[in-house]
Amino acid sequence: MNSKLKTSINLSAILIVGLTGGVAYAAANASDTAANYVSSWGTTPPNMGTGFGPWANQALNNNSPPYSGTYLDQTVYNNSDGVLSGGYAWGTYANGSPGNGQFILSRPFTAASGTANLLNQTFSIGLGSKSLTSGTIALNIGTAFSLSYTGGGPDNFMWSVDGGAGTVVPVTAAQLNAGILVSLSVTGPLNAVNEGYQLAINPFAGGAPLYTTSGTFDSSAYDTASFTFSDLNTSGDQFVNNPTIVTIPEPSSLALLSMGAFGALAMLKRRLKAEF
Repeated sequence: MNSKLKTSINLSAILIVGLTGGVAYAAANASDTAANYVSSWGTTPPNMGTGFGPWANQALNNNSPPYSGTYLDQTVYNNSDGVLSGGYAWGTYANGSPGNGQFILSRPFTAASGTANLLNQTFSIGLGSKSLTSGTIALNIGTAFSLSYTGGGPDNFMWSVDGGAGTVVPVTAAQLNAGILVSLSVTGPLNAVNEGYQLAINPFAGGAPLYTTSGTFDSSAYDTASFTFSDLNTSGDQFVNNPTIVTIPEPSSLALLSMGAFGALAMLKRRLKAEF
């Protein structure tokens, strides 16, 4: 192959990769991972990562011996939760007697991560479970959104907005056991009864979406100021990992990126015609 043609094709490929991959590598406004807490995790842990406020973990009906709590899951201890990152995940248990134990992991967002809203941002977090046959786990984003799963019987993930009735989410127990990545994107108008959102649930390990939905919520009455993971009287341990907040690129920025990339490609095509 002519060396000039080969160089031009390679440059075209680089431009295409840069155009299609730019959104995926947006800088995080807030992030953390269980791997940051080796030898330092507990019910009153340090506040690692960036962009989030302090942990506020709470054990309810924690009779003696402890029937609800948390631990740092490790590859060598239990490699079936599906959301390990760097060999670790946060694990919770809540096997209260007589059936009312609960453990709550909670962390607020800050000015760096969006303060009391996620306007033009995406919050994502990994969730997993091991052999959940009873009890309930729930992920709340502020007071506006709730994603819950109750073990036993048919698969029954439920998605609720503004405290309303739940909508069935077709994500199975097997998929939860393998690990899922929950992503919530919020767009304007801010503090309005019709602020937009989009929910996506993907395999934690990557792959095609398992479920997507979109709609509006009342951000004048319901906030997106924190994430809370609740484990209520479950039969098997639950796992959470990699909370992250990233900015959604503005359409104008994407348009400029596209124009620049495709303009460069057009110049390469003209150059090819002139040289060959």
